[in-house]
Amino acid sequence: MTAPKKLAVAITTKNNLRTIRECLESVKDVADKIFVVDSGSTDGTVEICREMGAEVDYREWPGPVAQKQYAMDRCADHDWVLNLDSDEMLDAELAASIRNAVLTAGPEIAGFSFNRKVWFRGQWLDHVFQPEPRLRLVRPRKAAVHGIGPQGKGGHDYVKVEGEIAHLPGTCKHDSWADAAEMMRRYVELGARAAQYDPRRSNVVRVLFSPLGAFVKQYFLKQGFRDGRVGLLMCLGLAYGNAIKQMLKMAWDMEQRNDQS
Repeated sequence: MTAPKKLAVAITTKNNLRTIRECLESVKDVADKIFVVDSGSTDGTVEICREMGAEVDYREWPGPVAQKQYAMDRCADHDWVLNLDSDEMLDAELAASIRNAVLTAGPEIAGFSFNRKVWFRGQWLDHVFQPEPRLRLVRPRKAAVHGIGPQGKGGHDYVKVEGEIAHLPGTCKHDSWADAAEMMRRYVELGARAAQYDPRRSNVVRVLFSPLGAFVKQYFLKQGFRDGRVGLLMCLGLAYGNAIKQMLKMAWDMEQRNDQS
């Protein structure tokens, strides 16, 4: 009988009390090790992680790329690392797929992707952002974390691998926002960070039509209208964050040109 290959789960946290228990519950039967890098939680997140058997390390937040690379590097003695955010949870099908993958994957496979789906206000969003494949299960010696701008501060981080990628069945639940106010606030913050590091110039045309394009893509082309009122709210939040990004980018571009004149 082939000995099981070791799998570590790497998670970064800060004040994620609302979701961390469900996240850890979803991986406890999959992982040989759960490694959490916390950047200063004060809400009980760390206590829950330790209660559920996770190894917890404190590290100041240097940005998403450096923090997640650190977490993955600390798990490099394992054959596979599953990188998760604290607001992500595996369903039973995905957990079974991951267990099977680490036992049967050939040496040419350097990583596995799987689909992530938003859970918001008590319902699945079956159309907005779908499909949303995420490369999260990787061989740590063949993987690296990347992002936009210094330390990925300009947007979402992502992983690249040296080798082939296969896709796993199952769903990763993404429970990122407690309510509409938090969703809007997060989109505004993301838009502001993206504007700071986006090399493209903005202008009045982009301010007017980029948010509209983002809304049309998700609400009509992706059929977000089939997700009901929650789908509409999500698409409006996305467009709002995009508008903030374009307006801030245009303002910063104007200031830069004035400074140079």
